[in-house]
Amino acid sequence: MYTPDDLVPALTAFVDDQLWTARAPLRFYGVPMGCRMTVCRLADGRLLVHSPIKLDAIKPQLDALGEIAFAVAPNFIHHLYMGPFLEAYPNARLFVSPKLVAKRPDLRAEGVLGDAPPPGTWGETLDQAIVRSGTVMDEVVFLHRPSRTLILCDLCECVHADAPLGWRIMGRLAGIYEHYGPPLDMRLSFRDRAALRQFVTRVLSWDFDRVVLSHGNLVHAAGKDIFRKAYAFCL
Repeated sequence: MYTPDDLVPALTAFVDDQLWTARAPLRFYGVPMGCRMTVCRLADGRLLVHSPIKLDAIKPQLDALGEIAFAVAPNFIHHLYMGPFLEAYPNARLFVSPKLVAKRPDLRAEGVLGDAPPPGTWGETLDQAIVRSGTVMDEVVFLHRPSRTLILCDLCECVHADAPLGWRIMGRLAGIYEHYGPPLDMRLSFRDRAALRQFVTRVLSWDFDRVVLSHGNLVHAAGKDIFRKAYAFCL
């Protein structure tokens, strides 16, 4: 789904009273690719916000959902609006990917994301795993168990036919035009295939059918098959 520059973000329920998403404009080297924020309802009713976007248009909707308990930056790229987000929600506890600690020390994260939920956080609702393959990317992926939803950022992307010409060209070059998967540059950066295979195998052991991703259409069904095909090259 193409995200135009003039899109006004809005929170939309992906799974009723469980998961919400909001798309926002984003340009990458001048090409409009868009991005997506995800909000998860936790077992205690509070909320976790994954990869926040600019709050201006969606803050009233977000406030209406309940208390923001946690914010997560799942990789070292998805952090652009985290500072303003924490100013708006100073009681939210921040957890970030390992490489973002050095990149954004100003955020003063409470903890670093890894292969298990930090104690006393979201373990009753979410599972997580971090890709470790010597890659430049250090993304942490999440499973929202109640809704059987896999939550990704950049490890799986897709450029669709409604995208502008420049983005469609980039999608073809990256191998993600009308195909869900890691972009070519990321795929080439996976140096430790054994570690990547271990990560993918673990994710495939989870029970999920839906997929939320930052760049591409939401997947409402057959998500595990899509993820398996995306990473078939390492299995």
